[in-house]
Amino acid sequence: MLDFSVFHTEVTPETIKAELVNRLTAAGLDIDTREGSYTDLIYSEAAYQIYKAWQQFRVLLAAAVPGPDSGPYLDLFAGQYGMERTPASTAHVTLTFTGQDGAVIPAGTVCLTASGLRFSTDLEATIADGTATVSATAEAAGEVYNVDAGSVTRFLVTIPGVEGVTNAGPGEGGADAESDSSFYERIFTRLSKPVASGNVYYYEQLARQTPGVGQAKTIPLWDGPGTVKVVLASADKQPVDELIVTQAQQILDEGRVIGADVTAVSAQALEITVTATCTLDGGVQADAVETQLSGLLREMFEAMEFGTDDPVRFNQVALRLLSCDGVVDYTNLQLNGQASNLSKTVEQVPVLHTVTITQG
Repeated sequence: MLDFSVFHTEVTPETIKAELVNRLTAAGLDIDTREGSYTDLIYSEAAYQIYKAWQQFRVLLAAAVPGPDSGPYLDLFAGQYGMERTPASTAHVTLTFTGQDGAVIPAGTVCLTASGLRFSTDLEATIADGTATVSATAEAAGEVYNVDAGSVTRFLVTIPGVEGVTNAGPGEGGADAESDSSFYERIFTRLSKPVASGNVYYYEQLARQTPGVGQAKTIPLWDGPGTVKVVLASADKQPVDELIVTQAQQILDEGRVIGADVTAVSAQALEITVTATCTLDGGVQADAVETQLSGLLREMFEAMEFGTDDPVRFNQVALRLLSCDGVVDYTNLQLNGQASNLSKTVEQVPVLHTVTITQG
């Protein structure tokens, strides 16, 4: 039986050369292997050639047996089943300009966030009654352009008569290209859960073709015969914005089975507040525990299966609290004010709100 796991072992020319020398010594041969010797030169070249072959074997393995780390070979494999990686998408915001009436904001005016993210206006606008509102598109695709409300406040170039700019609402619709791990999981789901026209897997696979949608759950007959609800979430199991929902709805409408009434919705955030009183050791401060526990809980929530009514388990939170550096013991641990499991529906995803640790 072939053992492909050996190719995941990290090797270098030096480790290969050392193994060759060890084998020579173990055979009892008295040959000079000092650096610069004839044997050393031969072994050095042989080790380098073996190392290069080893790397090629790893590439061939990634191509022959696709996995989450197969990169472009994953795309080639998926192409055999008519599947493509979900591309990145561009975010949009609505900008409100203030200034003197009659001042013109040309199409293509670039406005920025404090961190330098650029948005370009889609149309020309003229200020009337002190304001003008116009849509703007992000300079590049990516989730990072889903900026918070009130964050686009700067001009690349000053416009006569225009005094200020802001975005009343957040950026929407931006998404990164599908990651290798997400694409692999979608391919695996496609092959392990057979898709038939109109079954639950069909609508889930269809919805996940939308940029920004990494998870989908089908709820059949949710509002009577012929109705289908598809709940959407991002790859890290967070709610998606309305623009992504709209794009998913269009894809579902185009692919739905005749007679089916399909509705796309975003998953609902079940915000979770965690509080506890802890006995701390080693000079650890409460805020350090809050930071560490927050990271552990986000990992826990992301690992939970999407689209189930499994609760957020109190004991799992307690386990992670006790694993934090410096936490000796705890009392009065509560999730949303209760010391018990938090129930959730199939349409909800746990989202960490705050973690508050009091030193006892």
